[in-house]
Formats: sequence, structure tokens, C-alpha cells
Amino acid sequence: MQTIYPVIGKQTELPFYLTGIGEADPEYHVKRENGLVSHQFLFTESGRGVLHIGGSTYTLTAGSMIYLAPGVAHEYYPENGEWKTAWLVFRGEHASEQLERLGFGSFIVRENAVTDRCRRIFDRLGTAAADPMGGEHCSVLVYEFILAARSALLGPETSRGSEGIIAPAIELINTSYSRDLTLDELAERSGVSLQHFCRVFRARLGMRPMEYLARTRVSAAKPLLRDRRLRISDIARLVGYRDPNYFGIVFKKYEGVSPGEFRRSEYASMFKF
Repeated sequence: MQTIYPVIGKQTELPFYLTGIGEADPEYHVKRENGLVSHQFLFTESGRGVLHIGGSTYTLTAGSMIYLAPGVAHEYYPENGEWKTAWLVFRGEHASEQLERLGFGSFIVRENAVTDRCRRIFDRLGTAAADPMGGEHCSVLVYEFILAARSALLGPETSRGSEGIIAPAIELINTSYSRDLTLDELAERSGVSLQHFCRVFRARLGMRPMEYLARTRVSAAKPLLRDRRLRISDIARLVGYRDPNYFGIVFKKYEGVSPGEFRRSEYASMFKF
């Protein structure tokens, strides 16, 4: 398939309109500090590529697929000079809102995501894009591809798939619980929409993301409370709470006692025989 950039006219009135489609063999070294204006799907046909995005690095092998929202900084390039890709880019006045409702976040990266259905729709899109009068047909096919990619990237939510979505957020919590973490930051790290992230997180772990963060902080505070040289206000700060009173409320919620009571009970237990 040659690279095709359709002439854009009345297509802008449609919910989705194709702005480009093609294959790259080999794919180029691309660095976009300000991201793209369009939404992009890109999948690996053969070889290996490297993607830098959201502070993480991913290796893209045959069958992997990525989704990139507009304005998301990223960089990708062939790992060993051999990386064949297929890609499409599209826009729409309310495309971002619609994709967010469908569960797409700022970016998604998945291995073994390209299905026969995705490939068939992609090929049909290439044919329609070459037709000067194929604007409306392309719009329908773009929507079909979005739904096919949604199924491939986000569902059905197998145990392995949901774990892949929440794993980056869990890692961030476990390594950075001492600083301010927001729900938006956790969802962005996972690469899906806020609503989809919260739904998958709760289904997987039986609790909300911020509850997991609170429990992690309480767990980290307990060994610190055994050290009587540390003030409770200092411990609160060390585990991520600026307000010691709020730390006390959270701690008692999950442990049933205040931090001071926990410390006294732990100290008293040292002298029991």
C-alpha cells in the first residue's frame, strides 16, 4: 500500500475522518515532542521497534498495536533497522470525547493485539482512501476500525489484560506513595481513560485506586511507628500526608486504632513474655 493522504473537504463534518493511512518498510525514526494533531493507530507487521512515551519504554514486536491521542509526546524508531509498520491517522470535531468514552486514554500499548478483523478493515480503508469520492465510506470504516481496536486493546478484559492496564499505576504507587499522587496521574500512566481505569482497577483488586494508595501508605507507616525516635507528624509526611490529623484519620480507618495507640501497643508488646 502506498501512503495516502486524502483530500479533506466536507469530511470535516463527519464524526470521524481519515487524514492519512499507509505502511512503512522500514519505519522511520520519529520524535514528536508535541505529539500529533490527529489520533493514530500503528501496528507492527514485522521486525521490532522501540517506543518512548509517558516516561516508559516499550518494545514493539509483530502483532503489537499502539494508540496515540493528539498532543501526546512520543518517540519511536526501529530497534535494528528492520521494522515494518502499518498506520492510520484520523480526526473529528468530537473524536477525543468519543474515544475517551470508549475507554481510550492518552496512549495504549499492547502486544499480540492485531486481529484479522483489524487487518481486513485496514485494507478496506486503504482502498476507500484511494477513491476521491470515498470520504463517507472512510468515515464508516474508521469507526469500524476504532471498535475493532477497542476490542483488541481493551477487551474482553481477561485477567492478564486487566493486570496489564493497572500494573503501571500499581508500580507508581508502590514506588512513589510518599509524594502527591492524583487519580488522573495514575490513569494517565496506565494509558486508558479515567473511567475505564477505575472500573478495571476495582474489578481486579476489589478496591478503588485511591484506597489502594491509602492502604499502601498505612502499611509503610507501621514499621516507622515502631521507631519511637520519629514523631508521628514526621511519619505522616514520610508516607505522603502533609496533615498529621488526616493521617491519623486514615490510619484508624484501616487499622482500627490511631497511630499513637498503635505505637503504644507495639512498644508494650516488646515487654511481654
